[in-house]
Amino acid sequence: MIKKLEPNQKVLMHPEVGKVILKKNPRSKRVTLKVKVDGSIIVTLPQSLPYKKAEPILHQNIAWVKVQLKKVKESQKKKLLSFDSRFQVRTKVLRILPHDQTTMVAKGREDKIDLLVPKTWKIASSEVQEQLQEAMIEILRQEAKYYLPNRTRTLATQKGIAINTIRIKNVKTRWGSCSSKSNINLSLYLMLLPDSLIDYVILHELAHIKHQNHSAAFWSHLENLLPGAKQLDKKLNGYRIPFL
Repeated sequence: MIKKLEPNQKVLMHPEVGKVILKKNPRSKRVTLKVKVDGSIIVTLPQSLPYKKAEPILHQNIAWVKVQLKKVKESQKKKLLSFDSRFQVRTKVLRILPHDQTTMVAKGREDKIDLLVPKTWKIASSEVQEQLQEAMIEILRQEAKYYLPNRTRTLATQKGIAINTIRIKNVKTRWGSCSSKSNINLSLYLMLLPDSLIDYVILHELAHIKHQNHSAAFWSHLENLLPGAKQLDKKLNGYRIPFL
């Protein structure tokens, strides 16, 4: 059954996968089917195509949809933070631990950062998970501000590269970027990487000061700055932010 949702959208309740959102898009030239990271299923249709045309497309691809939904559930389980969660933040271990107090607090030592959470809290609840993620991000931000600008300036000086400003950002989709004005932006999530890959990302962005692209000349320049850069780039592609 197809139910109205809002202009250019309707909902189809499928007996096997549940709610499916149907969308009309004037720019679409064909029907597309997508399962998003939050588990929502979306079928996008050209503006002129009737909504009923989405049903056979969904039926033909229902096995694929089920596989994607299973992957989403597995991914969500992996990302759930708990009192057993441990993360390496360069030379420190970030731990989530229960304590007897009524508020959440972070305590840092030379080799550890403990995020202490009231043991009475329901740690698997969405509200607590959201607070934990916000606290984790703030911890990474502080660690990144302490380490990344100094490391970037050190590497830039060693390689004879002039830079402008260095900014630390909460960016999940890229590890770093470089503007045409030689401003370097670095993701705070770099702190979850090994030092060799942190240096790779920094030097990658420093190389963009000379080449604002990924041409052969860029890779040759980066290889001169950091031998083995291509191998490090492949290694970097295997890393994901573990709690987002």
